[in-house]
Formats: sequence, C-alpha cells, structure tokens
Amino acid sequence: MQNKVLMILCDGLTPDAVIKCKHPFAEKLMSTVCYNPHAQTVFPSWTLPCHFSLFMSQTPDEHGVLGNTFVPGERKGLFEQLRDNGKATSFFYSWGELKDLYAPYALCYSHFVSEEYFPHGKVTELLEEDCEKFIKEYEPDFAFLYLETTDSIGHEIGWGTEEYFKAAYHSFGLIEKIMSVLPEDYSVIILADHGGHDHTHGTADPVDMTIPLFIKTDREINRELFDKANIIDVAPTVCDIIGIEPSKKWRGKSFMK
Repeated sequence: MQNKVLMILCDGLTPDAVIKCKHPFAEKLMSTVCYNPHAQTVFPSWTLPCHFSLFMSQTPDEHGVLGNTFVPGERKGLFEQLRDNGKATSFFYSWGELKDLYAPYALCYSHFVSEEYFPHGKVTELLEEDCEKFIKEYEPDFAFLYLETTDSIGHEIGWGTEEYFKAAYHSFGLIEKIMSVLPEDYSVIILADHGGHDHTHGTADPVDMTIPLFIKTDREINRELFDKANIIDVAPTVCDIIGIEPSKKWRGKSFMK
C-alpha cells in the first residue's frame, strides 16, 4: 500500500494551462488519475496565505497570514504534525518566504535555490533533480516540491500568454520525470496555490481562486468530497495516506475513504 506522499505545487498554475500547455503527460494525468479542475483556494489568493492554508488547513482569517509578508505566531502545520509522529519530511523550494511554513525542528532535509541567481527553468530543474535524488536514496515519508516558473512568468509576461503555457509545459516535463522514478509506495498530489489573470492575482475572481488538483494513489478516494475540494483539505489527506491523525485545529477534511 502507498503510505508515503510526494506533493508537487506549481505556483500560479491555472486549470486552463493544464490543457493549453499540451504536454502529453498532463493529458495522461487528466485521464488516468483523479483530477479536479475546479478545486478552490483561499482569499486573499496570494502565494503565502495560500501556502499557509495548504499546510495549516485553516483559512487566512484563522492562521493570520493575509499577505506575502510573514506574521509571527504559534502554528502547527503539516510538517510539524508529521515530524511529531515520527515521520521524515523534506522540502524543495525557491521562494525564500516559504521558509516560514515550518518550525526549524520539523524538517529532515531542505533544499533552497534562489530564483534571483538562476533562470526560472533552471531553478525548477535543480530542485527536481535534488528531490528525485533524495527520494531515491532516503525515501522520506513526505516530500514537497515547489515549482515557481508559472507564477514568475505570469507576473512578468502575463497569465494566458504563450510564454506562460510554455512554463506550464516545462513544469509538467519535470513532473513526468520525477514521477517516472518514484518508488511504488508513494502517492502523488499535484496542485497550484492560486490562479491568476493579466499580470497578477490575489482577488476573489474565479480565475484567481480556482486551481487544478490531481491525486495519484492506490487508496480509495471519496469522489464527492474530492469534487468539492478546497486547498485546506490537502493536509488532512496527506496525513490520512501516511497513516497518522491530523491536528485537531485543522479545518479541512481528507478525501480518502
């Protein structure tokens, strides 16, 4: 049975980009695993509040992060819940503010690549390579891989542009690469933190609030709950797959039966 999880987040990836990027592996995923193109994120739909809601399973009003600047506070999220239950966690990312998602003790391994010093595609390639290598050698219970290119291109050139869809295509190439070598005991969750429009996001408009969500697992999924998915439901789902109880402070519900 699959009792480990690789979570891959494509920052700013919209459901239409999954289709319009025309990557063969994206098309394969849509037809072969559980896919919800109408999952919802939280408001305000900025990167840091959405990530906190993903890992804390709470709304921004509850966890207190309302913008892309960290607000100190006592929190217990997915990394802490897993580590407190004896599970090994790892984190691969390129946006420095995401370091605030976890307590110092909560990670077994992390890899940060600065997006200021490498081209966008190279950043995600370095992260994927290290994540792939680490999983092969150590098989952590949970690994989180952050791919930033779609968001960066969205801000610089625009959501829905040819360059944006090329960034999505590149991201799915990396997703295919790492999924092709995963050990059999891993489930995979692929999602975005928010959508976007023009050169921005953060509003309550559906184009900002609607995100794609994939789950590849040998576990049985409650499709009724999955079809109504919100980003706050992901952390309890991860715990369910791994086999530990979620925090009692979390608001989301697991998709697993």
